[in-house]
Amino acid sequence: MKKVIKNILMTLPFVIMGCQDETERITLDSPQDTMGLKVSSSDVVLNQDLGNEEAISFTWGSAANRGEGTKLTYYFKMDMADNNFETSIAKVEIPEGVQSISYTHKEMNALLSGWKVTAGETAMLEAEIIAEVSGGSVYMKPEISKVQFSVTGYYIAPRDLFIVGTAVEEMDAAKALKMKEVISEQKYEWGGHLKKGDFKFIKSRTSLTPSYTRGADDKTLVYNETDDGTETLFHIDKDGYYFITVDVEKLTIASEYPESIYEKVWAIGDATPAGWQPFSAVPLTKINNIQFVYEGDLYAGELKFPLELDENYYMSYLMPKTHGTEPGGDNTMEYVEKEKAKTHDYKWKITESQTGIYKIILDTYLMEITFEKKHDLPIKAVWMTGSATATQWNTPFEIAFNSDEKEGTFVWEGHLNTGEIKFPLSNTNGFECDYLMPEENGTSVTDAKKMVRKNYPDTTDENDHKWKVEEAGEYKISLNVIDMTVKFEKLY
Repeated sequence: MKKVIKNILMTLPFVIMGCQDETERITLDSPQDTMGLKVSSSDVVLNQDLGNEEAISFTWGSAANRGEGTKLTYYFKMDMADNNFETSIAKVEIPEGVQSISYTHKEMNALLSGWKVTAGETAMLEAEIIAEVSGGSVYMKPEISKVQFSVTGYYIAPRDLFIVGTAVEEMDAAKALKMKEVISEQKYEWGGHLKKGDFKFIKSRTSLTPSYTRGADDKTLVYNETDDGTETLFHIDKDGYYFITVDVEKLTIASEYPESIYEKVWAIGDATPAGWQPFSAVPLTKINNIQFVYEGDLYAGELKFPLELDENYYMSYLMPKTHGTEPGGDNTMEYVEKEKAKTHDYKWKITESQTGIYKIILDTYLMEITFEKKHDLPIKAVWMTGSATATQWNTPFEIAFNSDEKEGTFVWEGHLNTGEIKFPLSNTNGFECDYLMPEENGTSVTDAKKMVRKNYPDTTDENDHKWKVEEAGEYKISLNVIDMTVKFEKLY
């Protein structure tokens, strides 16, 4: 009996293997595509200035009915073309009854960046709509519809936002103050002195519209494409330092009126008139609840800012975070208590070439320092003329640059056509004036870096140099008349 059982057990694997070999494998065919996924454009060019507007949309029809008791659920995916959707966006479940999905210019540009597509380059993408089946008695493959299309992205250029109004200086776009762009095209910050008055936010120093003004309360914004007389401005009742945060996507604003923990600040060092004599230290002027200002000469040497005076230098200080920091370097500073100041003796450094008259602003809320060197600017106004401009070669010159926050810098934003351009320094005597020109005639604006001043009559004939605009579009031009540099930035 044992021998019989043993023989049966020995033959059992062969029986099982034989059954397996005889099993018929069934392959399910993919359902025919009846949804017909379509894309709004097969060749999409993204535009930063249309960021929140629809760039592309997808539509489809209903999938084939799978019989009684079944339910279809639709999902959308998108990826680089011919990639088997291995780096696809997360699968998007489509609400019941909806047969479309769309993406904005900003959303699509962000997707291209995530797929490591170089800004400005064209990429082939692929989308699919998937109709998955549930509720049936047997498994049924989903119906799938695909479409390919190309998308050209853009380089994310800074998008400025300014604060303007009687609380700043006056309701003059040219005198607006630039905010710090924290999140591209969305979040902006600004800290500084405001006086009693009104303010709003604008996109350029050339126009008071479009603008962001007060919404339903002091915490919300409303966007105005034009000024129809219904704008409600924000209002300041109390002079002082304010720190303002604006989110133009969420249309929110937050305003702080911080209090300084420092009552007095002095300047000391061989870079200052006081030298290293504590009781001769130069007092800074407190201009509001947070900021202190020094205005005067700086010599070659070092300086730091004591918060108290002691003949033995046993004092707390405001110091740079890195010893030997020069104007134009890291603008952050830190508080150093007196016990630590003996060994942590960091100072700012002024070189021989940097000496001059300065305005130094200490922001004790942001803990930042600003060195503003005063110059007797040789050029105080700049215009533009040329076949690339809207006014062509006509006088008097009507297109003027605006002064920027940075001393000696002039800026202009607007449309340029293909053609030539140069910058006159007067608009009263026709073409007989001084100009800012390229060193070589015909220099492309894409290669523009340096400029020279040419005085009349050395601005005619073979000396009449001009820059060449080879591609029409919206530009931002920045001129610095101190270091004589020029920058043409094509916005779009």
